[in-house]
Order: sequence, then C-alpha cells, then structure tokens
Amino acid sequence: MQCHICQRSSSTRLPFNCSSCARTVLYAPRIEHAQLLLDTESIGHEVERTVGGAQNFHNLSHHTTSSTTPHPTFAIERATAERVAIAEQTEKIVAQAEILRNRIEETKDYLAQQREKKLKRISDLEAAKKLLCQRPSSDYEPVLKSIKRARIHWDALHAKTAESRTFLCKEAAQLYGLQQQKRRKGASGKDLYLIGGLPIPNLKDLNNASPPEVSAAITNLAHLVHLTSHYLSLRLPAEITLPHRDYPLPTIFSPGSSYNARETPYPGFTPTHSLNNSPSASKIVEAGSLPRPRPLHFEKKLPLLAKEDPIVYASFVEGITLLAWDIAWMCKTQGLDVGKSSWEDVCAMGRNLWQLLLAPAQAGRQPLPVSNDSTSAITSPENIEDKRPEGMLGHFSHGTAHSFLSSAEGLEYMSGWRLQTPLKVIDRVKAMLQSERDGAEWQLLEENEWDEGETQNDATRDDEGRGSKVAHVPAIKEVKSPVVEVESDGAARFDQGEEGEEKTRGTSGWTKLKSRGS
Repeated sequence: MQCHICQRSSSTRLPFNCSSCARTVLYAPRIEHAQLLLDTESIGHEVERTVGGAQNFHNLSHHTTSSTTPHPTFAIERATAERVAIAEQTEKIVAQAEILRNRIEETKDYLAQQREKKLKRISDLEAAKKLLCQRPSSDYEPVLKSIKRARIHWDALHAKTAESRTFLCKEAAQLYGLQQQKRRKGASGKDLYLIGGLPIPNLKDLNNASPPEVSAAITNLAHLVHLTSHYLSLRLPAEITLPHRDYPLPTIFSPGSSYNARETPYPGFTPTHSLNNSPSASKIVEAGSLPRPRPLHFEKKLPLLAKEDPIVYASFVEGITLLAWDIAWMCKTQGLDVGKSSWEDVCAMGRNLWQLLLAPAQAGRQPLPVSNDSTSAITSPENIEDKRPEGMLGHFSHGTAHSFLSSAEGLEYMSGWRLQTPLKVIDRVKAMLQSERDGAEWQLLEENEWDEGETQNDATRDDEGRGSKVAHVPAIKEVKSPVVEVESDGAARFDQGEEGEEKTRGTSGWTKLKSRGS
C-alpha cells in the first residue's frame, strides 16, 4: 500500500520511510494483538463461570465498570481536545512532508547538474588528449632540454663540491700526520698507522697499550674524525664533543643520547658557572637527567683499571668502540664497506681512516652514482680501496639535496650494512678483552725487577738454587705463548705468538710464568 506522504510502498529494503509508513506497517499487528486480548478475556470469563463464581465475577465487573465510567460531558470535551491535537499534528506532518518533497526535488536537480558537468569534463579531457597526441614533439622538446641542462649543471656542481670536500679531508689528514708505516719485507707484525707521530691503537691490542700514548693518539683521532665529518657534511651517529671551556678532553655519546640540545658537563667535573648560578640540589637533579658521555682517555693499564674501577673501564671501552664504529660508519657512507666480512674490521681505526682519506686511487674505477651492486664485490678489508668507485668520497652527505644521505637512495645504500648499531661491536670488544686477560699466562719483568728479586733471595738461597735459576732461563724462551714485546722506546706491545716466528730486534727483558691465582 502506497503512503500518502512519501509516495512510496514499504519493502524489505526500506520498510520505514516516514511516520505514516510506520503506522501503516504496525496497524495489522496491533489489530491482531487486540483480538488476542479479547479472546483471552472471554476465555477467562468462561473459566470463572465454570468454577462457580460467575455471579460474583459479574457483579464485581459491573460495579467496577459503573464506578470508572466518566461523565458524558467530560468524555465529549476530551474527544474534542484529542481531535484538535490530532488535526494540528496532521498539519505539521503534512508541512514537513512538503518540505521533504521540495528537498528531494532540489537534490535530484543538483545531481542532474553534476552529471552534466562530469560528462562535459570527460569530453573535454578526451579532446585535450587527442589534441596533445596530434601536437608535434617540437613543442615540449625545449622543456625537456632545459630540464636536462639543469640536471647536468647540478651534477657538475655536486662533482665540484665533492672534489672540494675530498681536498679538504686529505689536507686535514696530512696536517694531522695521518700516515701508514709498512712493515719491512720479511719482518713479522702488521702495518702501523700513525697520527701526529703516535701509533693509532687497534681495539684488539688495548690490554697492553700505554695509557699516555693511547690517550694522545685518540684525542688527535677524535679531532680528525670530527673535522672530516664537518668537511663531508655528515652527521655522525655517535656525537663527538671536542675540548672547550670546562671540557678538557674529548668525549663521545651513544647514538641514542647524541645531539641533545642541553649542554652536558664533563664526566666528574662541575662547571664554574653552574657553581655560581644554581644551587647544589638543582645541579644534582639536572646532572641525573643529562646523558652520560663516554671518555676517550684512561690513566692506567686496562687490566689494572678493570680491577680497580670497572665503571670507568667499561665507559672507556664503550667510548673508543663508539669512535671506531663512527669511523666505520663514515667509511660506509663514502664507499668503503668496513665490517662486511667480520666485525673485527672495525677495530682497525687507523687503517680504516687511512684507506678512506689517503689511500691511493687506481685507474679504471666506475663513475658515480654508486649502487649496492658495486660494493657487493668487496671480499676483504685489504682490497676495499681497490673496489671503491672513483669520486665516491664526498658524494653522499647530509648538507646537500643532491645525493642526500637520508633520501630513499641513501637509505637503500646504507640498508645493506651489517653493523647498523654499535651494541654488537661493544659486546664483542668487551668479551675479547676479557678473554685475553683471563687467558694471559705471561707477565713482563724488566731486568732491574729481576735483579731486585735475586738480591732479596740471595740471603736464603744456596748455590744449587742459583744454579737452577740460570739453567731454567733458556728453557723459558722456547715456550710458545702470548709474547709481550718491549720496544726500544719503552712501550709495551702485545702480539700473539705464532709457530715459526722469530723474535724481532730491539726487544729486551725477561719472561716469567705467572700463576692464575695471583
């Protein structure tokens, strides 16, 4: 049945469209419900009569009906009021229905207009496509040529920028005295890398390194790495803080704590201006919330420092490992895949930095840009510089839009690096140094120390004891074990003895077996 307001028939998809439709749908169920109520009441009457209380029930119902029957005048007035209210409500419904009909018509007109506009735009687009296809290529060739010229000019300018960066980095490395000292032909050992005349330590040889020499070399190395990153416009993942006011020596932060806007005091040092401008309580709270920099120097031998102050030892090992990881990361950004074969390649800081800045270039290298395929052929750290493409140094950076390191191209290039975080390298270095200390069985004794021991034992030692000592000295030299070498300048170096190697010249001193419990 069609509604007289919305002019629609009820269906399963849209059963209720307005209040009239709802009343129409509910009319039949309401009639059925009333019929059921009447049937229930009649059945109840029959039950009461059957039981025997039909007369009482009749009297009670008659009395109730007579007592609740309203006055006829009141009933007429109430019916009149209800009729007026129904008439007003009907008028409102009719007015609202008229408004809805007008809105529906307006919406239909608007949709028709939009369809016409859409069809017109589609036809205009098809006509423009046909016209564009018919136009000669000479109309847009000048635009393509101008784009190509701008691209060539941009690439040339970037190449000049990379050359300038390379020149500055090489000059800085030469001014700092970075050089390679090759071992003599036929001599044992490895190539030595110097900075400012001091050997750059390898992380694997830290247990027997001299604290003053290592601290001085690492300080110069940190300066050079910081200056190189500045010239290359690179933001190192682990921030290096150079010495400045109230900051006597360089330090390094972990990648998570780097580049904090707040000024961090030197470890174990309180600046003078903070003493004058802030109370002690606020200084303690502020220092607790600041990041902790790792020092790049130490004052005692690492085995002794590990026993006396494990916290300072751990901080120094983390700091120097972060510096080595920074150098490896910088090498990777410039085309040297350090750490691809093994994490131990990161330990050779001097070799990595020398190969990056001063290694001689060879002819026949592929031009830029560099892809991951060009670095996949690197098999060992010795031939990294041979596989590096010409002009790669200074290519990627954080300072130019061309070859931006954080772009999609740069991120794809860096995604193939194995050592994305320094945590693995730090743990490996700590474990290596600890195992080396635990497994060392030889202790270096200078000649004067051995003579002092002989003087103290002369009073209680007989001639047989002295003879046995002399007889056992040659036998000790034949034992193959980790060797501690004392060079002519007094610096101690630790080298893993190999079978068939001869002792190098310029070494002196005695070796003595040290018990593990001492």
